[in-house]
Amino acid sequence: MTLFSRQSPCSTIVLLALTAFIASTMIVGSTGDADARHRRGHNTRQARTIVPPLPQVPPIPEDNPRAATASDAPTPAEKPATEVQKADPQTTPLPDQKPAPEVTPAEKSSQPSRPEAPKAPQQGPLPDTAGKDQGRPEHEESAEKADPSVSPDRIYQSACPALMNGEVQGELVPPLSEGVCGERSPLKITAIGKGNAVKLAGAITTNCAMAGALANWVVEIQKEAQKGFGAEIESITTGSDYQCRKVNNGHQGRVSEHAFANAVDIVSFKFKNGKSTELTSGWKGTPEEQAFWRGLHKASCDRFMTVIGPEGDASHQGNLHLDLGCHGKSCAARICQ
Repeated sequence: MTLFSRQSPCSTIVLLALTAFIASTMIVGSTGDADARHRRGHNTRQARTIVPPLPQVPPIPEDNPRAATASDAPTPAEKPATEVQKADPQTTPLPDQKPAPEVTPAEKSSQPSRPEAPKAPQQGPLPDTAGKDQGRPEHEESAEKADPSVSPDRIYQSACPALMNGEVQGELVPPLSEGVCGERSPLKITAIGKGNAVKLAGAITTNCAMAGALANWVVEIQKEAQKGFGAEIESITTGSDYQCRKVNNGHQGRVSEHAFANAVDIVSFKFKNGKSTELTSGWKGTPEEQAFWRGLHKASCDRFMTVIGPEGDASHQGNLHLDLGCHGKSCAARICQ
């Protein structure tokens, strides 16, 4: 006999009711859980699909800042067609040239001869100008870049400040060369002095140093002329200037300073008041002449290295020799006779 058979009908009914209540509670709970999960999933989908409302006034598009910056930036200037860099003949292959047609001797004689076009100098590599002064005058740059082949006979001489400053009047002449004699930059002088220049009766040829010394010398002898003759010097007559010879035209001895355009002989003076004087007669002439020539002799000894007058030797009775020759080991000695 089973357990249920022992129980009473009431207890069986109570047990069945309790069992049914528990089963219904479990079913309701599971249904509520499913409902809650369903509601959570639905709410999540709604939250994900919510779209914000569109504005009533559409926004105005703004300019691209990059485009504005690009328009303000300066555009590089285009180079004209003439400034296009030329091809380097050393790196750019040249097209094959067709051989010139052969010309017979008869055709050559019948055809007129045409002068050949001058060949352009071969261009070498461009010089490196980094770190060099770019502000030099154009004439200096053209002189440096000049092709020496254009002027093969160019003479390199020295400019003379006395001539450039107007202290003497004349011109630079071609170099002189006669054996040991000569001068690279000789001058042909026609007047001495700046402003109120003293004319020379005949143009003389000297070097630049002699020209500068004569310019200073004229200033002093003008003072002697005012003292002795009461007038300025108008012109000077000279003797020897450049001559390739030995001293005193001798056959032996040393070469004269005349052979280097470094000496000049003074013979006579003419003054603006019409008076004149010569060394031959004036050295022992009137008192005014004697004072003038001796004052001239002294002023000359202060500015030249050699001065020889009538009391020096017989060869200088009629001319006062002036030169800038070197005397002594240090070239500081003077000869004043």
